[in-house]
Amino acid sequence: MALATIDLDGLPAVRMVGLRGFVGDEPLRLSREDAGEWTSDMLAFCTHAQSAKVQELAHVNDLQLACWMPHSRVQIRCSGHAHLLFHPEHPSYVSQALAISHRVWRRDGAGTGPANVDIDFIREQAFVHHTPEVQAWYSWPPPGRIRQSDPTLYPEIMSAGGDPRERARREADARRNYVLVFVEVNKVDIVDLGRSTRRIHTRRSDSSWSAVDVNP
Repeated sequence: MALATIDLDGLPAVRMVGLRGFVGDEPLRLSREDAGEWTSDMLAFCTHAQSAKVQELAHVNDLQLACWMPHSRVQIRCSGHAHLLFHPEHPSYVSQALAISHRVWRRDGAGTGPANVDIDFIREQAFVHHTPEVQAWYSWPPPGRIRQSDPTLYPEIMSAGGDPRERARREADARRNYVLVFVEVNKVDIVDLGRSTRRIHTRRSDSSWSAVDVNP
């Protein structure tokens, strides 16, 4: 999906991000005790801790996500707020549990929270479910900087070979640089050009959703 933010100069910024899924789904189970019985309406994506989008979302956490599905001719736009989940060793780490029990519910329909939400567990599971190639990227220097000539700074894979101390350092760097972003979606705008319809879903204060049909 395309992620739209406001940069530090107050200008629009947009880029593509790969969604990890909904919080509660694999690989984003809420805790070790969660055997897959919880799900939610909160999206998640990941990024490098030193990327521009992290700075922007830390400054203004309002965002939009948008995607276009050409075969069905449907556009989906989600508006909401970002919650940045840093590694415990990162200076911006916040140790309190993310209060999302009102946004999760049991898959069997037995109701909503309270649910145990372990943000460190969620972030670590999201990280280990990446391929070794993606994990290695998080050990690289900060995105957007001038690329350096030293190829050892840009490992292509988080390999099990090589110097164990160097491998351990890279893995630690990658985990420290890994940020999982929860998106608290409060509005979903769906335009279906194939049917010439448009429906806007808005989250109420009690976490239920309303829907209204408008002109496309």
